[in-house]
Amino acid sequence: MKTLPILVVLLLALSGCDKKSDVFMFDCVVYDQKVDAPVSGASIIMKVQSATGGFNPTFVTVGSAITDANGRFYIEVEKGVYFSYRLEITDSKHFNGTFDINPDDVPFSTAYSSTFPLEPRAWVSTRLVNQNSSQTATFRIDAETGNCTDCCQSSSTIVQGNSVDSIFTCQVYGQQQIEVEGNYVDQSGALNQISETAFATAFDTTLVTIIY
Repeated sequence: MKTLPILVVLLLALSGCDKKSDVFMFDCVVYDQKVDAPVSGASIIMKVQSATGGFNPTFVTVGSAITDANGRFYIEVEKGVYFSYRLEITDSKHFNGTFDINPDDVPFSTAYSSTFPLEPRAWVSTRLVNQNSSQTATFRIDAETGNCTDCCQSSSTIVQGNSVDSIFTCQVYGQQQIEVEGNYVDQSGALNQISETAFATAFDTTLVTIIY
């Protein structure tokens, strides 16, 4: 049996080490804590804010990946001096996530590991039915939405008319208790309260019907 000379073995070993010596490694997981499951098929974009030549506020894309069945992704970034790393994570069933990573937390010779949480999408459909010729109804959805600009807003929706049968739908974070609250003015001019609770199941639409 032929054996490789010791020098060749050493050279091969060194070349294997050099292969990873010029990159920063990111070996991370995307996870949905609300449903307690990894997020597979999520799109990952890695950006950096370079410190070469002074401060540059622009983030430049340097890598991308797709999470596997376990929510894991791996990205290599060419070694350099950076002010910040930024991960942009998107998935059709979850709200997008943007996460900044401090360069001081990134190891020089081993992989950076972390778990990044995404919030599941859910929808609340509020059906207002005016069966009593009431005058005006006002309602809002009380739910956790974080900084989501496309979600149910804290401001109230005003509905007028005697023959109303309308559905208003908006997004919230999934797996949470929500409340539809407001009031309506009946035929006599009296003010009545609206208060209905429901559970917004992740990845689904929850219907709340208000009859006034």
